[in-house]
Amino acid sequence: MKNVRLSLTTKAEVYKQIDALIASNPSQGYFLNITKRENKRSNPANSVYQSWYGPISDHMALTINEATRYVKLTFGLPILFSNKDFGFVVRDGMESNGFFNLDYERQLELMDKIPVTRLFTTPMHNKLRDDLQYFFGQQGLALEYER
Repeated sequence: MKNVRLSLTTKAEVYKQIDALIASNPSQGYFLNITKRENKRSNPANSVYQSWYGPISDHMALTINEATRYVKLTFGLPILFSNKDFGFVVRDGMESNGFFNLDYERQLELMDKIPVTRLFTTPMHNKLRDDLQYFFGQQGLALEYER
């Protein structure tokens, strides 16, 4: 287990992971380190895709808020769910709250309340930007990094 997000909402699932780890090899000893997660991002490239919401919203004839919701739902969630350390915790939580049974419009609305990209690691942000550039590039919209 490495870089597992621990919070009040993920505590029970983290404990299950710890129990499973210990049960799989009870004679093995482990060290547990818990560090405070800083809220401030250190990667300035995180803001790059934010600047793309204007062109994306114009391209899709959406408001910026609607484009943000669309990107989080369509591109962000699959990246978040694929994270081997905590993606399943987020997915299970959303599933247990009935998110996947909701219609598409309601799922989009809930993107305002569900943290997605703020949970991303740097490689996850890189993938998001790459996916956005490829997807919209195929539609003729060039999303570029400012120089």
